[in-house]
Amino acid sequence: MNFFSHAVVATRRSEDPRWILGSMLPDFVSMAGLRLESVTGDAPLERGVAFHHTCDDAFHGAPLFVEMMEDAREELERDGLDSGPAMAIGHVGVELLLDGHLVTQSGVTRDYRAAIEEAPHVDVLLRFHGLDAAQGSARWRQMMQRLANAPVPEGYTEPAFVADRLVQILASRPRLAVPFGREPLVHAWAKRAAPVVARGARALFEQVEARLAAAGAAPPR
Repeated sequence: MNFFSHAVVATRRSEDPRWILGSMLPDFVSMAGLRLESVTGDAPLERGVAFHHTCDDAFHGAPLFVEMMEDAREELERDGLDSGPAMAIGHVGVELLLDGHLVTQSGVTRDYRAAIEEAPHVDVLLRFHGLDAAQGSARWRQMMQRLANAPVPEGYTEPAFVADRLVQILASRPRLAVPFGREPLVHAWAKRAAPVVARGARALFEQVEARLAAAGAAPPR
């Protein structure tokens, strides 16, 4: 589950911006190339981080997500991609397209924007492996500034944007990188997959909510 989907699921339970931010925070930490050591001094933020991990477990084990991911992998391999990039695109690509579908359904909500506005102010509450407090704070603020300037999550509504983003994300991973000249395969897949993900989104989130309930997570309001 990508960060905007996390925010949507969290907002169903509370409009507290620190809670919603916490539900996205591990994704932002990963995007910054950091490793989170601890969150201290803010209960909603801490609970949101814990909810993020519960949501990821529920999402990644949802049968429909597994099916979408596997279908994408098989399709991309038939088109000529190796198993590594095909598997990575099947996983991350479905997540990004799902974010895009949610944007088309409800727009980028006030609650999401409020959470993002809180992000620069929580730097003093975060500790990262291998960095002192000042270094961690600076890296976090830099990440949130890049996010504020990036055309996301709105860009995920466009399959071409998603395809370009996937190629960029995987470029630094030798075993997962899309070989030069094979980028059109990713674009073609994203264009085909976007309506498939959109059609399955409601049923997928029903499965996620059922798995969250089984894990003891608070139900939607």
